[in-house]
Formats: sequence, structure tokens, C-alpha cells
Amino acid sequence: MQSDLQCASPSGIVPVFPLPQIVFFPRTILPLHVFEPRYKQMVREASAGEGLIAVALLRPGWEDDYAGNAAFHDVGTIGRIEDLEPLPDGRFNLRLVGLQRAVFSEILQDLPYQRARVVPLHESEVDEKNPHILAGKLDLLASHGCLLREVTEHEGHTVVLDERIPFETAVNGACANLPVDPAMRQSLLEEDDLYRRFQRTSEIMNEVLERVLHLKALRSRDEGGSGLN
Repeated sequence: MQSDLQCASPSGIVPVFPLPQIVFFPRTILPLHVFEPRYKQMVREASAGEGLIAVALLRPGWEDDYAGNAAFHDVGTIGRIEDLEPLPDGRFNLRLVGLQRAVFSEILQDLPYQRARVVPLHESEVDEKNPHILAGKLDLLASHGCLLREVTEHEGHTVVLDERIPFETAVNGACANLPVDPAMRQSLLEEDDLYRRFQRTSEIMNEVLERVLHLKALRSRDEGGSGLN
């Protein structure tokens, strides 16, 4: 953590949208449909102010206090509101563009929704021109694309195999889409060393892809055998 790192929020105070299952990463995009009254107010006030909302993963047991102020993890990501679409009854569709990881140093509960004082987290640098970094990035993009193709039927979920994609974008995009327990994705978000995050993500991605392909092969074999007399 670097105390002199510039914060995405000029005020240093950001509204927090705590969510189950979702771990939001910088350089990714999160579509949201907002319908709860307190979070509709949050979007209205955030869009009229700095245009920022932080997303945090709810801690286990959040169901018992969701109507109140359920606890969430101390590290989340600050996002910028884009494509805000007001809907009937005050609901909203919007996209959050991930800007920066941050620690929630103090939770403010003076409004129907929670806000937090945030301390930005430093993202370690890598040498994008290093052939080893480039090869690893392309391997991760390829694995990410294969996994999305195998686990979703939605054609819109694609990954472009392009060496111009920044390393951080490739790594964080893969993290966000890992079909694993949210706690594991949260641990990746909290990993300060970007290259170490890449290594962990690559290992997990390849393990999951191997299991998916193995199960698919078994299913195909069983379906093929079921037609034999």
C-alpha cells in the first residue's frame, strides 16, 4: 500500500455497493441493475457527485443482516458510472468501469447506504515488453477464451487474443470470470503483486479448464455409448 498514491476519488469517500458472489476488478466492466430503494438513492447521489461507486464482496453470513448494514470485505474496487439508464420506478441500468483497488479504512453509516473512506492500493508494474510476460499474457487470454466457450452458451462472452491488451487487463478480466468460490476471487483481488496474481490465476484457470474438458469428454462418451445395443 502506498499512502501517497493518488485516489480515484478526490474526496476520498466513496459509496459502497456490497454484493454477494461478485468480486469487481480494475480494468473490467460490471453491468448492474439497481432496484433497491437505498441503492437507487446511492446511484442518484453518486451520479450527481463524483460519479464513483465502490463494489465490495459481502462476508459470509450476510443474509442475516442484509436489510441493515451487512459486513463486507475490507478490499474492493472503485468504479466509474457509465451508460446510466434511468428506468421506471426509479430503477437504473448502468455499467461500472473498474478504476482502482482500495481498502475501506472507515465505514460511514450516516445514510441509508454505506460509504467508506478509501485508501488506494498500489498495483505493481510489469515489463510489458518482456517476451516472458507477453507469452504468459497470450497463454492466459487463450485459456480464458477456451474456458468461456466451454462453460457458457452466450456468444457474447469472448476474449480477444491480442498482444496489445494490457497485462493488467488480461489478468483482471480472467480473475473476474473464474468460475470458482467468490472467496478465491477475493483473495486474488487482495494480491498486491500483479505478476503473482497472474501466476495464481493461470494455475486456477488451467485446472478448471482441464476439469471442464474432462467432464465434457466423459459426457460425450456416455452419450455415445447410450445408443449402443
